[in-house]
Amino acid sequence: MPPLRIPERPLQWTRPLGDFIQGVSWSPSGTLLAVAESGGPIRVLDTQTGDTRQDWSGHEGGSFAAHFSPTDERVVSVGQDGHVRFWEPAHREPRSAVPVPSKWVDLASWSPDGRGLAIGAGREVLLLGADGTVRHRLPPRKTTVTALAWRADSTRIAAASYGAVQIWDARSAEPEAPLEWKTSLISLAWSPDHRWLVAGTQEQAVQIWELPFKPAEELAMSGYSVKVRELCWHFGGRYLATGDGQEIMVWDFQGKGPAGTSPKILSAHAHRITRLAYQRAGHLLASADESGDILLWNAGKGGDPLRRHRAGKAASALAWSPDGRRLALGCEDGTVAVALVEQ
Repeated sequence: MPPLRIPERPLQWTRPLGDFIQGVSWSPSGTLLAVAESGGPIRVLDTQTGDTRQDWSGHEGGSFAAHFSPTDERVVSVGQDGHVRFWEPAHREPRSAVPVPSKWVDLASWSPDGRGLAIGAGREVLLLGADGTVRHRLPPRKTTVTALAWRADSTRIAAASYGAVQIWDARSAEPEAPLEWKTSLISLAWSPDHRWLVAGTQEQAVQIWELPFKPAEELAMSGYSVKVRELCWHFGGRYLATGDGQEIMVWDFQGKGPAGTSPKILSAHAHRITRLAYQRAGHLLASADESGDILLWNAGKGGDPLRRHRAGKAASALAWSPDGRRLALGCEDGTVAVALVEQ
């Protein structure tokens, strides 16, 4: 069988920054891109040109993430200095800094409505207001919090750690019964229709709970070749894309869900897939791998990639623009790139 020929498209721009890129985040307007570097600096880039609009010192010891609010041009960042910092592109210094119990703060997630934040710091989860006010310090988990996921209506927050996922009411901080599974849960994603909560495991499987959960009705999808770190939902909630080495497994959650079914397998990458991302309100799935290749798929209609973009470096971050027309890529060598996507 001849090798698959994938149409290749150029990148809109590339920008070498220097350090491993921990994350990229678009502003709601799509005009700015926040980039967190592992060495500590956080940069705000013009998304049309790649030019620097602002340089922030970030976090002493290293930055782990910098995320634009989904509703305005504020950025929250976390790192290794024991603080959550809030920034605005017009100002060089942080607008505020919130100390947390742990020196290692590696998880930050805005609520979908932009009114609050969940912070993961060691074994603790904090719920903050959009202005940085600490609303709730939730009871410490038994082990380190490894992933956070908001429900789409911003009323619930879920946290994964070894052996369980814990859900809280985001307003009252009241806990629900934990979703227990005796393994290391390393990734977490809540379906847009609120119906399913899924976790990737270190034991090469995907754990699935239908909500509201009834005991003994959890599902385990095994057979993966790697630890499952890449999870992303189609905006309609029907498809879940998961990474499996050089392949993507796409599960169909229509009707009664994926129990007893087989996933669609997407295969075209020559290197291990490191990032997956669905369009926020479209059908395209983007996948990036260790070589810096980005492939675009319409997983609901076909099994072959539609086109390819190449950055030539190992991908460490991937994010769609709010309008779904561009992709931002961060790489392990410090390269940042933006691709204009044909619809």
